[in-house]
Amino acid sequence: MKKFLLALAVATLSITSAMAGNGLFGLLNVGGRVGIISSSENIPTTSEGVKDAITAEGTGWTGNVFARINIPKTAFYLQPELQYTNTTIKIPSLGDLVGANKEEATESHKYIDLPVLVGAEFGLGSLVSVRLNAGPVFPIASEKGFKDLTEQDFVNAWDRFKADKQMTWTAGLGVKVLGIIAEVRYNGNFNNGTIDTSDIQNSINTQRTSWNLSVGLIF
Repeated sequence: MKKFLLALAVATLSITSAMAGNGLFGLLNVGGRVGIISSSENIPTTSEGVKDAITAEGTGWTGNVFARINIPKTAFYLQPELQYTNTTIKIPSLGDLVGANKEEATESHKYIDLPVLVGAEFGLGSLVSVRLNAGPVFPIASEKGFKDLTEQDFVNAWDRFKADKQMTWTAGLGVKVLGIIAEVRYNGNFNNGTIDTSDIQNSINTQRTSWNLSVGLIF
């Protein structure tokens, strides 16, 4: 029995390693990631910086599922993702804007986005590889979970993009060890939002620059 279990464990690890390295016939990998997202100005490089980033305004968590389509005989790939983000931000009042009120309200927001990334992966041996990727992020829905998504949400997202070009971008650097991945990304806007004091409620842009650090699995 022990020999059987040991053989089963070895076989499982071998299959997982092969799937992580080659995907479906070397053309397709699937996976998921989860991590933190922070709207601090810069990606921290010290323990104190990490502590400040975690407590900064806009810090929350993010997770996604993705499919990576490998381009044969090259290091490049196309990676569409379905991403969920939950953050807390501060909303200024009219009193805040004129300096009469120092108190700020906070709101939690949920977003579902569709990043479409182009990337490249370079091996550092048989087990470790480094990847770079970047691409646009299309907003799908807000204040919804995955289970609440409908086909119409994707249709509306495309209609909004055609109407007012609502779109952000992301760029990342990651490492893969067997089937385990870790990645840091910077998320930016093509257009910086401004606050119109004559229409505060409808002018606040909650899509802010941010970075996220995540870990996950790829098969």
